[in-house]
Amino acid sequence: MKIKTYTAPTMSEAMDQLRHELGENAIIVSTQRLGTGAGVRLTAAIEENDRDEEIERLYNSEEPQETDLHQTIRETLGYHALPSTLIEKIVLHVKESKNKNDLVSFASALDTVFSFHPLPEQIKGQAFMLTGAAGVGKTVITGKLATRACLSGHRVGLISADIVRAGAAEQLVAFTNILDITLLKARSPENMQAHITALRKTCDLIFIDMPAFNPFQPSDMEYLTAYIEAADVLPVMVMPAGVDPLESMETAEAFAEAGAVYLLATRLDAARRFGGVLAAADAGRLTLCEASMSPNVTRGLSPINAVSLARLLLMSSEESDSATRKKS
Repeated sequence: MKIKTYTAPTMSEAMDQLRHELGENAIIVSTQRLGTGAGVRLTAAIEENDRDEEIERLYNSEEPQETDLHQTIRETLGYHALPSTLIEKIVLHVKESKNKNDLVSFASALDTVFSFHPLPEQIKGQAFMLTGAAGVGKTVITGKLATRACLSGHRVGLISADIVRAGAAEQLVAFTNILDITLLKARSPENMQAHITALRKTCDLIFIDMPAFNPFQPSDMEYLTAYIEAADVLPVMVMPAGVDPLESMETAEAFAEAGAVYLLATRLDAARRFGGVLAAADAGRLTLCEASMSPNVTRGLSPINAVSLARLLLMSSEESDSATRKKS
């Protein structure tokens, strides 16, 4: 595994350096604010042979032949309302093989186009900032992550920076009372960093519930950027399934520009089309990490990978076809 560190004035500039050198498959390990005016430091890792294999595939591949599998995947992605350019980008990477079934071939293409990695928990005191637009479920996801971490034996710290929405902190109190952990409130970027520094002395993992941000309001994005740059955190954008793909692309681009590096998808159990989530991940170059597929708090989150995503996409479109046939 190759590990590299990048230093830049802003998180977006550091991310550009990382992606230019290591590519889209690099995994963010940690971020650090270096102090006022000193910029940020970002550490990432990648398997050393990943880019060599990708280059070899690009230079040695023959002109792809359209097959029934290509058509099936194109129709599946069309059902999920992915933008046409993204559909063709995925289909282009579908390679059939005698040693692979259709699911694996589809998953391999998804794995080439998107980046997958569960939220990294190997660094003691790792802090995750849950951010996103209004109504995406950030507070519930924060509670689910904290619950899962506690049930796994981790010592957890919880911070609420949502001082705007009425009852936001109180909603988290329901979790903290059950889990027997303390909820801290952050009223400024500097206050948040002070809380994180204090919690790192005793906690394995820290989760931060942010207020809702309007991605199309520059002042909101500037406010979010200030929080991300002031705190040593990994920003995770929360996005529900079933949203308009074009809207989700613009939303993801705005949050990525502010510093988001991961995408956590919610409401996969309550939606039939997931094109918005995939369009957002592609447009924002965000790493898909977890998915919420159940309202159950203790079993409500699962890491998502290329195989599980391929299965989910195929299953949803097949169920829709079956329901349509029954109606007719």
